[in-house]
Amino acid sequence: MIKLKEILTESIPDYFRGYFDNIDDNMERLEKNIKQLIKDLGKDGLRKESLEVAALYKKHIIEFKVKMKNFERKYRD
Repeated sequence: MIKLKEILTESIPDYFRGYFDNIDDNMERLEKNIKQLIKDLGKDGLRKESLEVAALYKKHIIEFKVKMKNFERKYRD
């Protein structure tokens, strides 16, 4: 997983590092909790709900990560 602090370049001031560090930490916890929720829903026989949460994860969380990677490329060049 790409850390947001690793994408900071000279074009982004250092005082923003705290924000990016917090986002990284929160994203890791969010992903861990969502993945566990998906598994637990499936184990309890709530397959439909598990698939729905998985779709939301894929659509929103992964999409966010891709956009952040594009953000990195934009400011790295």
